[in-house]
Amino acid sequence: MDSESSGEIMQPIQLPITGQEYRCDRSSPVQALSHFYAAFNNRDLGAMSESWSNTDDIAMDNPLGGIMRGWNEIRTVYERLFNGPAHGYVEYYDYTIHETNEMF
Repeated sequence: MDSESSGEIMQPIQLPITGQEYRCDRSSPVQALSHFYAAFNNRDLGAMSESWSNTDDIAMDNPLGGIMRGWNEIRTVYERLFNGPAHGYVEYYDYTIHETNEMF
């Protein structure tokens, strides 16, 4: 029984994910998120493409491009961002991770 089904409230994790964590694979949620943020913070489109499934049924809702469907549309958002003049750096913290057999 997981903490949600038992009625226990999950406490947010305060340790940030920055992309600088040791990444040996992407089988755990933290490792997958670390890979994503390393790609984002380093403006690495090739590594970013490894964070997304190359199918038409994926979707991203974001403030830079609205709802994008499929890797081809999602890629255009990152291309614009990575090739633009602004350089962003993102850390992910104050989060909870919810897992199922198919996703987190």
